[in-house]
Amino acid sequence: MTEPTESFIPPPAPPAPPKGLWNRLKAHILHPELSPEQLAWSFCLGLSVAWNPLLGLHTGMVFLFCLIFRRLHRPLMIMAMLINNPWTVVPMATTSVWVGNLVRGRFSSANLAKVHWHEIGWRSFLTWNGFEAMTTMLRPVLKSYLIGGTICTILAIPVGYFFMLWLARRLRRIHWPALHGHPCPPHDIPPGG
Repeated sequence: MTEPTESFIPPPAPPAPPKGLWNRLKAHILHPELSPEQLAWSFCLGLSVAWNPLLGLHTGMVFLFCLIFRRLHRPLMIMAMLINNPWTVVPMATTSVWVGNLVRGRFSSANLAKVHWHEIGWRSFLTWNGFEAMTTMLRPVLKSYLIGGTICTILAIPVGYFFMLWLARRLRRIHWPALHGHPCPPHDIPPGG
């Protein structure tokens, strides 16, 4: 056998994952293989799903979007969908009802006192009688909730797109040299962005 003339130099170790929620989110936004437009579409689709009034279908809808749109940033889409979580579902549903009542012209006449929230439990979803009682009790707010949720879903697309496009371009302009060793960000980011 012949002896090698140069010694083996191992490749550098990959950088450690960032610590902290903001730093991890920044790392997703600064994804080097995706453009700011792809990131913006990922975020706005996830945000749109988060505002969707059909509770229980959000995860399935995001996974369907992940299958249909392969060049989007899937973790960012899932993170945006998770804006609707057990801590935010009540304020988001209340906003949907408020918007629906506003569109229907019933803002001052909405009476939520007839809804006995404490009676809604697991039996409301597992038995037919419980489900029927729950739908009868929620009937005064159901139409406003569905209309308002649909409007919020549609509005989340442009709001989420332009917000994430602005944020992605701004973060890339600020942090690109430190993260990727290049003096300037990719050509697709305008200097004033």
